[in-house]
Amino acid sequence: MDRGAVREFVDVETGEKIVLPPLKPVKAERFSKTMTEVWHHVYKHNFFTGAEERVLSRLATYLQLNTNAIVTPGGEYMSIEDMARYLYMDRTHVRRTVKGLIRKNAIGVWRSGDYEIYYINPFLYRKGNVDPYLWLLFDREYHERARKEHVKCFRAGKKYTNLIMAV
Repeated sequence: MDRGAVREFVDVETGEKIVLPPLKPVKAERFSKTMTEVWHHVYKHNFFTGAEERVLSRLATYLQLNTNAIVTPGGEYMSIEDMARYLYMDRTHVRRTVKGLIRKNAIGVWRSGDYEIYYINPFLYRKGNVDPYLWLLFDREYHERARKEHVKCFRAGKKYTNLIMAV
């Protein structure tokens, strides 16, 4: 249906004709921002494997505006099975790769009720103005891991990120 067209319906009980105004266009960003300074150092230090880079860049096209959550084109949170389906990849390969990205804090997974919500670290990709709570979630994850394990944060030049490097 054309978004600018007038919509007409007939009420089946009364036979009355109902005319609705045209739908307003939906504004959304159709692109995600790549943080080029960080990626320059990621490439320089071979931080990600080729498979991890490929999955990250392909998942970046499914970021939700202003939250960085990975969602389906319909707006529902993606599971690993959904990721495999939309990326046209094997589910075990996607699961293994995402697990490695979670270890490096490039992808965060948090549970909310019945949902497992996957987010991409805003130091790598952003879509819209990412809320400060997401930065805090990734920072908290880094500090918890640094306390328990021997890890350090990845530096992009002089900039500290919350990406995790094993020592």
